[in-house]
Amino acid sequence: MSKQFAFTKQDRHSVYEKLDGLDWSGIATTLDGWKPGQRGYIEITKRGNRKSTNQLGYYYGKILPMALEDFKKDQGVTLNFNIGEKMVTLPLSLETVDWFLKIQYAEYNEGEYKDKADMDMAECAAFEDYVIKWLYTWRNVHVPPADKNWKQKEMQERQ
Repeated sequence: MSKQFAFTKQDRHSVYEKLDGLDWSGIATTLDGWKPGQRGYIEITKRGNRKSTNQLGYYYGKILPMALEDFKKDQGVTLNFNIGEKMVTLPLSLETVDWFLKIQYAEYNEGEYKDKADMDMAECAAFEDYVIKWLYTWRNVHVPPADKNWKQKEMQERQ
């Protein structure tokens, strides 16, 4: 959860006062280019470890394609989304299956929807674990574990 501090630029010291006296010279230097009276906010968030490309690669390269392939095999599967007051049926694609899985996770996660772009490494791992379990439980899809030696194997295949 982030905390926002609203402010109106007056001088260098006004920003420090709003941030409980913290001396953040970088912020003040950036704000030097702002005109006096310009309004803004500073958002402070706790950052976890960023997602890795390996982690996202496993999701987009293995988990998501397996889910799409399974949905396509089952001729009766359609993805229906409520948009406003309308029910819309969307074609099966990586993007729509991704939306579907994110919505499933949000319902499981006490209704909190969070895009993968906003997830840290632990949150992304929890999302991927949920999707793997959901696919196994509801679709009987067995996603193999991530291969930790994929880089070495890829290098050997290229030689």
